[in-house]
Amino acid sequence: MNSWFLRDLRTPFGGMKSSGIGREGGVHGLEFYSELSNVCIKL
Repeated sequence: MNSWFLRDLRTPFGGMKSSGIGREGGVHGLEFYSELSNVCIKL
């Protein structure tokens, strides 16, 4: 669980010191880098 070698890609990555709260990866990272947009097409 506390391994320096392995990282689960679903968990957040980054952050400050040993807080465990990251900036990249996980659901929060996906929401941060995503932006909603509307697309209209003629059918």
